[in-house]
Amino acid sequence: GLRPTARTPTAISEVALSQGLAEPASASSSGRRAALTVSLLVSARRGGVIRRRGGSVVAMATVTAANRPLPHVPEPEPLRATDGKKDGAAPEDVFTWDTVTSRMPKIMDSVIESLPASLAEEAGLLEAVKELQAEMREGAQLKLLEPTAPWVNAEDWNEHLKDFISRGEGWHSAPWWLVENYMYKRLLQELARCGETGAAYDPFEPSKNKAMDAAVEPMATSLGPLLELVQKASSAGAAERRAALEATLVRSLWGNQADLSLSAGKVESYSDSGSLLSDQREVALNLLEASPGKPVIIVLDNHGLEVLCDLVLVDAILQLTKSNVVLHVKDAPVFVSDVTNDDVPGILGWLEAHSSSLAARLKQSLADGRLSVLPHSFYTSARAFWEVPEDLASAYAEAASVILKGDANYRRLLGDLHWPYSTDFSSYVGSFWPGSGLVCLRTMKSGVALGVSEEMQMEAKKARPKDWLTSGIYGQILAFWRT
Repeated sequence: GLRPTARTPTAISEVALSQGLAEPASASSSGRRAALTVSLLVSARRGGVIRRRGGSVVAMATVTAANRPLPHVPEPEPLRATDGKKDGAAPEDVFTWDTVTSRMPKIMDSVIESLPASLAEEAGLLEAVKELQAEMREGAQLKLLEPTAPWVNAEDWNEHLKDFISRGEGWHSAPWWLVENYMYKRLLQELARCGETGAAYDPFEPSKNKAMDAAVEPMATSLGPLLELVQKASSAGAAERRAALEATLVRSLWGNQADLSLSAGKVESYSDSGSLLSDQREVALNLLEASPGKPVIIVLDNHGLEVLCDLVLVDAILQLTKSNVVLHVKDAPVFVSDVTNDDVPGILGWLEAHSSSLAARLKQSLADGRLSVLPHSFYTSARAFWEVPEDLASAYAEAASVILKGDANYRRLLGDLHWPYSTDFSSYVGSFWPGSGLVCLRTMKSGVALGVSEEMQMEAKKARPKDWLTSGIYGQILAFWRT
């Protein structure tokens, strides 16, 4: 299942899907995805100029001048691998060190193990991946990227990297958020050296397919009843509609426990267990109900069960409110299981086999314009949300609300900085967010947090002293509404 090299960032064409021009038969049907007819091009402006590559519009994530969060307080230090080597390092800081020196190299092992035969025989690729693993383990200095393929986005990335490189920073001393995102770009760079086959290959497609296989049972036992609840609520009163919307919101949150980047690409069993350390669901629900006609943007996170939970939430928003939904996805493979634009047809095809009524409603919404999909290269950069490009800032400002799914989007919101965990979420977001509403649905998988009271911190540390911040057992529903 290898794809050609066409990499123009696109939105899924509602017309192509509805007219059968792109039949999404299965989650692994890469060939059919390559044949997807696309008609909606995503563009972004740089200094008023639309940049083009090969005659096609290419979205370039650019940084606009913006105030950083809480400008009246000193900016905290970013999480770094070296945090975990300090005397008396907290468990979450040791987790950062272990991630860069152990878990990230293991992700590269899983990529090599699942390569198709045509790439597994590329000696240069195998050697380059080994060198990349050695750099991570040894803390080598970072290097500029090479423009081997559009997915690498070398020009924008090198603009960001140059200051860190000029200071001699490496895998251990540069910010963790930077080097983790950078690893995936380095991998794509090396794959592209193998020619069109490598440049077109999603190195995480095998893991994504396994994640969908593992989601068959929870789709039937957990999400099926939710879909029935939403259907019944669509013809019921306000209280029933709100209750159904709440149930899908919470299920979308706990779907985030499934994250292949944490398990180094290994698909493990799914769990519905967890406890909330922050619960602002009432504000979140008010946001979803309060702005009829305005779009709700959902910035997706993981493939597999999580995206299925998210699509149940999408179905609820479309049926129970008057808002449209725009799904923002990655433009390139990253973080093992993150949803890309190319994944969407296969996900819909999987749903046709396992939940045909949901698939039909989503395809109809794509056709009539109430649902759309937008990929953007900002989501595979290492920029923070206060550096968002103008086109995305405008979209956030015009939306009824933006829902950020998962830990990586949350880390981007915080700049992956050591903010005090008890920092007030509304004060933080209100100091820079361009829109009027923001919701975060996140299970806690890294050493950053906002909106956790001192009391809740003590309780969580007592229950799980070594991994309360990183295990994914605890979750947060955080909401901001500018009134």
